[in-house]
Amino acid sequence: MLEKVIDASGGAYRTTGFDSVFFQVYTGVEFLPPKAERRNLTVGLSVDTPNHRTARDPDWKKRVEYWEHSKRLQSGSLIALVVVSHRASRIFLGVVSSFSADVAESAKANAERIQVRISFFDAEVELMALRRDTLSVPGNASRFALLIDNNVMFEASRPFLERLQTIEPTEIPFARYIAHNGALNSVPLNPPRYALAPRFAYKLDCLAKKGHSGRIQALDITRPGAVEVARRQLRDHSRLDPSQIDAVINTFNREVSLIQGCVGL
Repeated sequence: MLEKVIDASGGAYRTTGFDSVFFQVYTGVEFLPPKAERRNLTVGLSVDTPNHRTARDPDWKKRVEYWEHSKRLQSGSLIALVVVSHRASRIFLGVVSSFSADVAESAKANAERIQVRISFFDAEVELMALRRDTLSVPGNASRFALLIDNNVMFEASRPFLERLQTIEPTEIPFARYIAHNGALNSVPLNPPRYALAPRFAYKLDCLAKKGHSGRIQALDITRPGAVEVARRQLRDHSRLDPSQIDAVINTFNREVSLIQGCVGL
């Protein structure tokens, strides 16, 4: 399988199964000199250009346009460098630190090779780059390297993952919902703690439509029947539609709630 990937100069692939993952494979990986960036040290990699007609077009303008608008190797996405030597493999994870314009600029000079800069999590890769270790030997099936990119924007998740590394398991917020094995149908959704405080009530009159001010009572979720009264008053006197009313009531009545709607609304 790997031999076919290398002969094809990489390409786009998808795993099988219900949770299939789409990913890109780049071959012919070689080190470029490390570079000190503002935040960290990045390692440059030179890889084979994907076997795509526009990416390898003789016209450099078309190549540049392709990479400027491509979703491949986007800044902040998670990548894996797979190094194979004598049937032993090592995997190094990192994040793309270069931008689409940088990749496009490298494609301008060479139709068959592109360059990308990576911030690796393991400092060993930086040492390998400083030594200019040979990663890929043409025609040698026992020594090669692959770069794998699946467009996962790691930087968006980094703060949460770093926090999970330092927090005690017993202190994880909403652990009874997040770390639950199986369906959540049997897990009761508790009200927010602050909503259970004495004399606490949600002021809903700000949602009233013009001319109906004062007709929507404050919602005290601890009072029997108050939720249904609030739902009815919102339906009769607010500017919300039925689905928005359900979202508001569910959010006020539960400590965890998911609201999905159109972008921009």
